[in-house]
Amino acid sequence: MLNPQWQEIIRQLAYPSFISNEKSEILAWNEAAAEILFDFDSLPALERLMLRLMFTDPSLRQRMVNWEEFARHSVAVFRTYYDKQHGEAFYKEFVERLCADSPDFKRIWELHDVEHKRVNRVYIRKSAEAVPNAYDIHSVASIAEHPDLHICVYTPVLNASQDIPENTAGG
Repeated sequence: MLNPQWQEIIRQLAYPSFISNEKSEILAWNEAAAEILFDFDSLPALERLMLRLMFTDPSLRQRMVNWEEFARHSVAVFRTYYDKQHGEAFYKEFVERLCADSPDFKRIWELHDVEHKRVNRVYIRKSAEAVPNAYDIHSVASIAEHPDLHICVYTPVLNASQDIPENTAGG
């Protein structure tokens, strides 16, 4: 159970922000995250898995201009948690299910890349027709008494419009 104080902190942040765990479960989020990323309230708690949404939600995928790069990093970070929790049923079942549901996840998973979280830039459109906005994702790890939780804050990057990559989201 997440401390209600942490939920309130996230709610008050101006930038899109959420708290997740190593399983990629979204545990708390603010209105900006629901507007820019995904309406997490629309899903039951057990289905609020950011990694799964990246691969199975066509709208989110289409709005992420640098989807391939972002997906590869996200899977590599998830693999570090998977390897650390070797044998835990959730991880094995999650990977098997996502491999079955997404050929792209399966392809990236089979690369066996491992990475640590780092500041990562993502380009997201509010809608499929909108101009993308650049965000640097800052992750604050080790929330008091919960080393498996982290806060992700999507900080807008000013003057990044000249750096917007071609849409690499694919199918």
